Amino acid sequence: MDAIKIEASADVDQKTWDKVAAVLDGHYITISDALGLMMHYIAAEEALPFPCIPLDPETIAEIRSAERGDMVSFDNVADLMAYLNADDDEDD
Repeated sequence: MDAIKIEASADVDQKTWDKVAAVLDGHYITISDALGLMMHYIAAEEALPFPCIPLDPETIAEIRSAERGDMVSFDNVADLMAYLNADDDEDD
């Protein structure tokens, strides 16, 4: 199979870029090589080679809240649905 050359861009802060470059340099791998390896992995495994963690502040705050146990939980679907529909009942 013939390789194609693509150009892509990513928004990465300088500190992160420098850390990544240093780690990859220690393995004699360029950033381009690493991106190619990641593409091959995704194609072969049909999955990301790392956990996908949301980066927006609201989602991160919700995850932290859940980790602290600050979340609502339910024993059954009926209780969940009653909780979700409670706002609807207040509007009437």
